[in-house]
Amino acid sequence: MTLDGLRIVVDCAHGAAYKSTPCVLRELGAEVILSGHTPDGTNINRDCGAMHPEALCRKVLEHRAQLGLAHDGDADRVLLVDENGQLLDGDDLLAIAALDLLAQHALPENTLVATVMSNAGLDAAVDDAGGRVLRCPVGDRHVIDEMLRTGCFLGGNRAGISSSASMRLPAMAWWPRSRCSGS
Repeated sequence: MTLDGLRIVVDCAHGAAYKSTPCVLRELGAEVILSGHTPDGTNINRDCGAMHPEALCRKVLEHRAQLGLAHDGDADRVLLVDENGQLLDGDDLLAIAALDLLAQHALPENTLVATVMSNAGLDAAVDDAGGRVLRCPVGDRHVIDEMLRTGCFLGGNRAGISSSASMRLPAMAWWPRSRCSGS
């Protein structure tokens, strides 16, 4: 996979991903413009990141980037912004991931997990592609519990897809740890 030629604005929320996300994206060839990348122990999530994506939407336009990416402070969530400065929330990301996995016949049981607060448009898009959405109560714990109970590996909520437990893709283990040391 390569991201050569892509300009990506990354808001790390002054948190856990302030080194790792830029490192991975640069290693894949992207030009990375950073925001929220100077943690001081007290500024995590302060007016930045997935909790406050408005500035990221503006920066994507300002830098003529193709993509914006915002983590929350502990980097277990991600939201994206398209090249037009439009926020893609967790439901949008779940739909994109599910439709891609369904097209590749790679979504187990053709099923993903979402909370009761997710948009009905998610169900419609996934259903039209031959998949289904299992609903659970609001909260990461409920999403993860339902995923573990059913064997699903794609799940999340409107606030974003969880990258630590709710989206368990085996391919995530391929990244060589030594490539990012010292960045």
